[in-house]
Parts: sequence; C-alpha cells; structure tokens
Amino acid sequence: MARKALAAVTALALVAQTGCYNTYNVTLEELAKAQEGGNNNAVEVVTDGGEKIVVSENSKIGVTGKDGEFYSVSAFNFTLTRAQLVAPDEDLLLTRDAIDTGNVKLVSGTKTTLLVAAGVAALVGVGIFIAVSAPDKKGFGE
Repeated sequence: MARKALAAVTALALVAQTGCYNTYNVTLEELAKAQEGGNNNAVEVVTDGGEKIVVSENSKIGVTGKDGEFYSVSAFNFTLTRAQLVAPDEDLLLTRDAIDTGNVKLVSGTKTTLLVAAGVAALVGVGIFIAVSAPDKKGFGE
C-alpha cells in the first residue's frame, strides 16, 4: 500500500514539473526577437497559431531540434544567425539546419491553481483517511 502511494506521489511530482506551463511554438524569426531586451526587457512575439505573447527575462524559451530534443536558451542572452544558434549560458551551439522550431513556455495561472488545489485536496483526503481508519481510543494497559 505504501509503495503505491509513494509511486502516485512521485508520478504527480513529475507531472507537476511540466503541468504549470503553456508551451507555444514560434518561428525562428520570431524567436530571434528575444535576442534583444526590447523595452523593459520584454518583447512581443507571434506564435505559429497567430497569438501574441510577451517574452520576458523570466520566460522559459528554447528550441526543439530535428532529433526531438528540447534545448533551453536564456532569454535575451543568445545569438541566432542565419547559420547557427549560440547560447553561452548553456554552452550550446546548434546549426540552424538542426533546429525544428522555437518554443516559449509561459506560466499558466489556471494550471498552477489547479495543481495547488489538487495537492491540498490530497492532503485533506489523507487526513480524513487517517482519522476514519484509526482504531478506537484505548486506555493505558488495555
């Protein structure tokens, strides 16, 4: 029983690592706008779906390679030329031909709220389970 509970909590923790973000695909031309800080260190980019989003210093951005691997890049600290992507913070050097698409991950308030609510509900459920399944109180020596 304890193993199943531990496995469930571990699976929830792993899902929670990606559960609070909305991921948007952007063209490399749009991603290149995040090389510069813009006004107030924020730039607006257009997703592949036509939605306008704002990339700031705290945004998670990166590229997906043709191999399917996600490569993280620090916003406003990379160089994307016609030939390659250079990200010194990550020691990353990729040819442009090896890149499939750009990605921007923004925190989702709804997903974060639902995740916190699920955690609180799980704790309340465990407390109720312990209270209901506890044996009757016995006196000393009984």
